[in-house]
Amino acid sequence: MANQEADGERTKENGSRKIIYILLGYVVLTLPLVEWPGSVLNHGLTNFIKAVIFYFFTVKFVRSTAQLKIFIAVFIGCQTFRVLEPMYLHFTQGYWGSQAYIGGGEMMDRLGGAPADIINPNGLAFVILTIIPFFYYFFSYAWWTKILMPPLLAVSVYALQLTASRSGMIALLLVVFSFFIKSKRKVALLLIACLSVVVLFSTMDANMKDRYLSIIDSHSKNAATAQGRITGIKSNFSVAMRKPLFGHGLGTSREANANFAGHDQPAHNLYAEVAEELGFVGLAIFFVYILRVIKQVGPQMKQLSSQFGSAHFYSRLNNSLKVWFAMNLFFSMASYGLSSYEWYLFPGLCEVVVRLAATDRV
Repeated sequence: MANQEADGERTKENGSRKIIYILLGYVVLTLPLVEWPGSVLNHGLTNFIKAVIFYFFTVKFVRSTAQLKIFIAVFIGCQTFRVLEPMYLHFTQGYWGSQAYIGGGEMMDRLGGAPADIINPNGLAFVILTIIPFFYYFFSYAWWTKILMPPLLAVSVYALQLTASRSGMIALLLVVFSFFIKSKRKVALLLIACLSVVVLFSTMDANMKDRYLSIIDSHSKNAATAQGRITGIKSNFSVAMRKPLFGHGLGTSREANANFAGHDQPAHNLYAEVAEELGFVGLAIFFVYILRVIKQVGPQMKQLSSQFGSAHFYSRLNNSLKVWFAMNLFFSMASYGLSSYEWYLFPGLCEVVVRLAATDRV
């Protein structure tokens, strides 16, 4: 009973849940004021609830360390399968799944999700970058992880290269830098990273090399598409200024861009997406939500590092979640995500970890 009361107190103190409720209330109350309330009711609100439910289900049903371990194993296992399936099809059938325009009427192949999956190459890159921190920190957790993690990590990095996702490759550098900062074997990690870069670059064809070089080279063939992403974000915020206070409606970013910007795509920037859909009032609420989540990542989970040894499950999970969240913050600059599961699963997992670590239930 005492443990249940303590759990209740921690739940009350959690600010993420409050902001989620505020966001839901804001969407409902502003329905008469948005551009397309019908679109909000038809699909926007439904998709948002499907994403938000990850928070509530995680907090409600993960009640012990054993359940948390199963949850993480299933989550990482499912995400890994989403990477291995298109890679298997690529090696056996020459599957790519997507193409990208590189200028001059030329197209290049890019690895996307499997035929039955819903993710494009950037989405596949995000999945890969989600599992890499867990592969790294759980490498030495058990004998079987020492066998499985290295080949899975190698295949995942190679798959990331094949997505030709520039934001994904930059995010990978951020992830590796996070590993480097915390690592006690910095020289070995640096050598492995340099060797990996040489191997990956040597396997790229000319178009793939040009695409990645366009990150720093304004004269490359793919430079126009890189500049187009920046132009697109400016256009998204211009569309947001049509309905600056309450937006066009939850889930209407693509609809708004098609009608008022001339391109039938959702905003490829989380904050532009929120501004278009919820207005700048909604964007302010979402910023508060992100700050609350950052508070969970920092002070609330920092105690785990001193409470448990570095080899403990909680410490490994804590480090994995921190790197995943940092990557997610960066990736949000080049991807939509207001109604994506990760923004709500993450605080749910943090809340569960803090709660279980405090009682150390096994």
